[in-house]
Amino acid sequence: MSDVISSADARPVRAGFRRLAVAAAITSLVVIAVGGATRATDSGLACPTWPGCFTGGDFLPPITGEFVDGLGRNVTGINIWLEHSHRLVAGLLAVQVAALLVWVLRRYRHVPGLLWPVVVAAVAVNVQALLGALVVWNLVQAELVTLHLGLGTATMVLLIFLAARSHGAVATAGLRRPAEPNRARLWRLSVITTAMLWGQILIGGHLSGIHGGLAFKSRPLLGIFTIGPITIEEEAINVVHRYLAYAVAALVMVLAIRIKRSVDAAGGPAQLWARVSAGLVGLQIVLGVTNLYSDLSYVSVIPHLAVASWILAALTMTTIHLCDRDDLGSAARTPAPDRIGAGV
Repeated sequence: MSDVISSADARPVRAGFRRLAVAAAITSLVVIAVGGATRATDSGLACPTWPGCFTGGDFLPPITGEFVDGLGRNVTGINIWLEHSHRLVAGLLAVQVAALLVWVLRRYRHVPGLLWPVVVAAVAVNVQALLGALVVWNLVQAELVTLHLGLGTATMVLLIFLAARSHGAVATAGLRRPAEPNRARLWRLSVITTAMLWGQILIGGHLSGIHGGLAFKSRPLLGIFTIGPITIEEEAINVVHRYLAYAVAALVMVLAIRIKRSVDAAGGPAQLWARVSAGLVGLQIVLGVTNLYSDLSYVSVIPHLAVASWILAALTMTTIHLCDRDDLGSAARTPAPDRIGAGV
């Protein structure tokens, strides 16, 4: 598809649209973080009905008192409001995406690079709402929780793409492999690393859902230096999670090093985001080890999931900027006009 939009469609990407796109992307990260807190504190059924908390229209549940969750366990007001806050923030995201959809249909419907991310995100947000209901109605079944997490992180990537492209000179139809060979190899490595991280997040979410995070508590070296007799699902998923983590960490470091060696002396956005990804991976390793030594304390589990989403966001930005021709090489950067229809 051509990167050139007809002059009739050449309109400025308004600052309001850009700000709303950024706000939606940030909200999606908050939704994931609050969802992680809900999961880590076992608060997923603290509100046993949906969409309200204790009744269908109970949108302001009490804070104090004695309550029972969907499994008949006693829960506190903190558990209730963690779960309910997750729904409220998700509701805010739905409103933001709906506003973006109306805006893009009215003004940018002929610009694929803005139209398709918003339309897909709108569909995903509605499916997410249905999955949220199914998670509650099916008592947080592990497979549904994993699907819920996967779609949530995929929606986040879409919104980050939208926010980043709406700030560019032109909102292109999508990410395309660069023509320059070295740049194309870096782009391909970034795409592979991002996809593997997304898979790693899903496996980690499923591991949490089946309560397998401490499967090797009595044999901490199993799955690290040796592969012993693996007899249960929790052990198998744990091993896959660990080895995929090693692979993703290695790929992120390689990507950061290769981009650093490829960019000009002044650096660039791709190099910056690759460095951020590498730094967050180091933090993630520390949090993963802390999870084991703390018996999966929510103090470390919550940031563990949040940081995973930040790494995914940083790798997404790295991939996007590798598609921008001025990020790599020694050519001087020339500020591009903020108009749809200008060349990339």
